Amino acid sequence: MSARRRTRPTLLAPARLALGWVLALLLPVALTAGFSVVDSDRVALAQEVMLFLAGVVAVALVGGLWPAVATAVVSNLCLNWFFTQPVGRLHVSEPENALALAVFVVVAVAVASVVDLAARRTAQAARARAEASALAALARSVLSGEDTAQAVVERVAETFPVAHARLEERDDEGAPWHAVAAADGPQEPPAGGGARRAGVDAETEVRIDPLRRLLLRGRPLSAADRQAVEAFGAQAGIVLEHRRLRERAEQAHALELAEATRTALLAAVSHDLRTPLAATRAAVDGLAAHDVDLHPDDREALVGTIAESTTRLERLIGNLLDISRLQTGAVHPVLRPTSLEEVVPLAVEPWLDAIALDVPEDLPLVHTDAGLLERVVANLVSNAVRHAPDGAPALVTASASADRVELRVVDTGPGVPRARRQTMFEPFQRLDDTGADGLGLGLAVAAGLSRAIGAELVARDTPGGGLTMALSVPRAAATEAPRAADGRDGIDL
Repeated sequence: MSARRRTRPTLLAPARLALGWVLALLLPVALTAGFSVVDSDRVALAQEVMLFLAGVVAVALVGGLWPAVATAVVSNLCLNWFFTQPVGRLHVSEPENALALAVFVVVAVAVASVVDLAARRTAQAARARAEASALAALARSVLSGEDTAQAVVERVAETFPVAHARLEERDDEGAPWHAVAAADGPQEPPAGGGARRAGVDAETEVRIDPLRRLLLRGRPLSAADRQAVEAFGAQAGIVLEHRRLRERAEQAHALELAEATRTALLAAVSHDLRTPLAATRAAVDGLAAHDVDLHPDDREALVGTIAESTTRLERLIGNLLDISRLQTGAVHPVLRPTSLEEVVPLAVEPWLDAIALDVPEDLPLVHTDAGLLERVVANLVSNAVRHAPDGAPALVTASASADRVELRVVDTGPGVPRARRQTMFEPFQRLDDTGADGLGLGLAVAAGLSRAIGAELVARDTPGGGLTMALSVPRAAATEAPRAADGRDGIDL
């Protein structure tokens, strides 16, 4: 059997143990003094024995077994010397008194042993409950992904009699250890900073696996405590492994997003940007042809194609630049009182033939960046016109509430399923698979710029079918002066 198992664990605090030894010496003396002032004819030896036995039990409750045994011995000497015949001698002349004293010692030691054992079992049960509760809480938090290695080490330091706990890991076997988390426990280290006291400031290593370990400094652990610490160590290993897997998953997700962005950008360059470029090139070649006598109407049509293709290219490249600046934090809005009556017409001008405009003239001013708001509205209208059925114009309308103004862009197209509304505001997400022109950046840019200017953009169902994009912009304070839309915005160039 190992020395650890032979060692009887000390469950009492040093101060309580010292108090037990003090009572072991003083309580028998106090009882003897008390009985000495009482008429001996009125108190029988049996009563004195019972009171001394009660003192032994009291000392056992306070200081444990050995102070109680000392109390029984001292009490037996006091009874023999002061209360049995012949008085003043350690000799008992009456056999029944000798038997009473012998029975007193046996019963006192037996009762003290039972009381001490019960106290130890109670303390062990309380410790086991505390450890089980801590392990259960730790398991729940680990499974829910809410715990950290630092929290595990802090629980170890709080639950076990240690002055310091430290979780270490290393990259490979033979590599140096480095600390992952550390915590101090309630047990104070030895005063004076001198050498460690044996048995009080010992260091215990609990190996979790070849690459992770727990180091505990404090009182030596019992076998039961060591098993519980090993369970905590296993939980700490799970936490570290979860963290490692989470970091790898985040890296993989970032790589996946980057790959998706790269693929979408290549697709955009190969189709969405090439299409207007090809149209422009064809129109330019037609205008430059010297062997063809173009009719003025044909020449005007070719010039219109060039203008339309250039506008589309400008819009596509603008959205690419906007999403890049949003992702790099290069947007710094200048929020001022702004009139929607000036911003909205500028934003919808390219699509006047494809929309119905119903914006009241008496709307209150909004607190926003006029240039950025214009770009948000332009992207929303462009998206609505692209998905509206032929012959069904998109509707742009607005209304005011107590503290906000809501601008709505309504189309009666196919709409967007609710399952896709979480991703429709991400870059390169097209709302249909029809091959329509566009990079899938319009809503991503609109959402990003909306957040930058303090507006809220939400998607709703259009009654009867379709999609309604609702842009809620804060109202300006009544004391602020309006600012005209000058085309400038808060994007760093």
